[in-house]
Amino acid sequence: MNTKVTHAFFTLLRSGLWDTPIDRVDCFPLDDKGWDDLYDLAIKQTVEALVFDGVQRLDSGLLPKKALLVKWLVRVEKIAQRNTWMDRLVAEQARFLKEVGLDPMLVKGQGLAVCYVRPERRLCGDIDWYFGSRVAYRRANELIGSKGIEVNSTAGFSCSYKWNGCEVEHHQRLFDLYNPFCQAALRRMEEFEKAECMRVVIGDTEALVPSPMMQCVQVSTHILKHLLSFGVGLRQLCDVARLYFTYHDEVDGLALKRIYRKVYIEKWVHLLHELLVRYIGLPTVYLPFESKEHVSADWVMTDILEGGNFGFHNEDSSSGSGRDRKKLWWNAKRYFRYAPMEVLSFPLVHFYSRLIS
Repeated sequence: MNTKVTHAFFTLLRSGLWDTPIDRVDCFPLDDKGWDDLYDLAIKQTVEALVFDGVQRLDSGLLPKKALLVKWLVRVEKIAQRNTWMDRLVAEQARFLKEVGLDPMLVKGQGLAVCYVRPERRLCGDIDWYFGSRVAYRRANELIGSKGIEVNSTAGFSCSYKWNGCEVEHHQRLFDLYNPFCQAALRRMEEFEKAECMRVVIGDTEALVPSPMMQCVQVSTHILKHLLSFGVGLRQLCDVARLYFTYHDEVDGLALKRIYRKVYIEKWVHLLHELLVRYIGLPTVYLPFESKEHVSADWVMTDILEGGNFGFHNEDSSSGSGRDRKKLWWNAKRYFRYAPMEVLSFPLVHFYSRLIS
């Protein structure tokens, strides 16, 4: 963790994410290998466009070689183009669903990108729609199937399909929490927050997105789910940081803390907040509530840096089912003290959802 390249990487990431000057220069200059390693790390963590914005704030004598800058610039431009394409598809789908009387929530992805200084810098993935009822969920799937598109059920009460070349997922659950004893609290919160849901302009169409409170819970629990499986990338931490920053005045921090406590993940959230402040650069005043206990989250960041986005770059993740089971067991042991009920419930509910899908 304590390498010159890693320090330089986080310095540039913070600058790009917050649109601020470089906060430290003692980790520069880097040699050609150092820059190549930093570039690879940025791609691995799916934050290369944000880091590139930081690079552009360096003095000319500290910049990488021209060939790398050009390659990086081309990649950033492609990310912007993909975001434009994704916005068009989100708008297209939103109109299609509204025409048949459905108004699902756009979750994650482009709904979070609006929190960024430059939304086109956030590397987009797939499109996620949440349907508030089983009837609406099934109706949407039938409509997609009627267009000759193959809809495939996935674990976690979801399904996926391709829409004009883009991966789209429909969800029956808004939150990635599987503890059966917290579902009632989540439903009450969702019902209470309905009036606070927002509409954001994506492309040329408005899309419904969850309330700021619901988004905080949704994104934080999504990160936990992936850490319990095969890993997560820094892009998801950047999402939470920008979310907290953007909606700071609209989120009741004490109410949010009570929700985290009711669903038994408060200790995990303290770990997450430590990561956001220490590595991502979120000012503590923008945390929704104060953490009175000091926690070290360095080991979590080590996992993230080694695994990359959703664990795709972790050598163990491609080494067979035996290694996969070992990874899941190892994660379960380490995260048990921070989210015990989720550690116990996660594999059981995923197994059950596959049986009934």
